Amino acid sequence: MILAIERTWHRDPGWFYTLPRPKQIALIADHRLAIETPTRTKKQATKAKRARLDRMKAKATRTGAIE
Repeated sequence: MILAIERTWHRDPGWFYTLPRPKQIALIADHRLAIETPTRTKKQATKAKRARLDRMKAKATRTGAIE
């Protein structure tokens, strides 16, 4: 992914690592938004919902609300 970002900005390999951390994060976020497809967005949302439900179930089991 880093090489793709460097190619997009027409920079030499290693350029990304010379940037300050906040700029690196912004470039990664921008790149991810640029390559995002509606199908992938939907899959990520479903995956996040499933993970949240699993965490809720595990917590309920630990506290004894579910047996």
